[in-house]
Amino acid sequence: MPITHVMFDLDGTLLDTLEDLARAGNHVCEEFGWPTFPLERYRYKVGNGIDRLIERIVPAEFAGDERVFLTARDAFRAHYDAHKFDHTAPYPGVPKMLDALLGRGVALAVLTNKDHAAAGPLVERFFGRRFQLVQGHLDGFPPKPDARITHHALEEFGADAAATLYVGDSDVDVETGHNAGMFAVGAAWGFRGRVELETAGADAIIETPADLISLIDTR
Repeated sequence: MPITHVMFDLDGTLLDTLEDLARAGNHVCEEFGWPTFPLERYRYKVGNGIDRLIERIVPAEFAGDERVFLTARDAFRAHYDAHKFDHTAPYPGVPKMLDALLGRGVALAVLTNKDHAAAGPLVERFFGRRFQLVQGHLDGFPPKPDARITHHALEEFGADAAATLYVGDSDVDVETGHNAGMFAVGAAWGFRGRVELETAGADAIIETPADLISLIDTR
């Protein structure tokens, strides 16, 4: 079946957001007097939504403390909202790739575990109106890779899963695609790298954004 729709992860796939996420996380740690983490450690702390990120930076002695968790989460959101554009940028070749897909009549969407309120402004700032749908985390839906949020996004997107690619940089993204019946494409330039994508069973792995055009042209 020809590919008519492509759905993308955001962090680590379209945008390099790692430094701004790490700075927000370490800001929380400093505010609470907790140990901070090197930027590279955040590659494996992000990807499952803000709740899991906060759980991963809270010291073990505060695990399960709802007051600490909620206060830390609020502090992260406030700092990240104020600084989410500071160091973030599209990966090289991404805007050109998106334009090439649009030129082929392919519809584009974003499905991310990032807070919905943060995802929309980031996409609009860096990509304008290229995407028909930008879907961040919604209360009432478990985060991806749970299929419920993905099926919701597919319905809103007007997409048939069998004719849709899901592109992302982590094992979460591979599972997201597979759980909803999509062809899962691993973006090896992102936060996690090729080995994780291979281990997760990605249907294809691409090294550069331009490779996605070649992949679609040969399907």
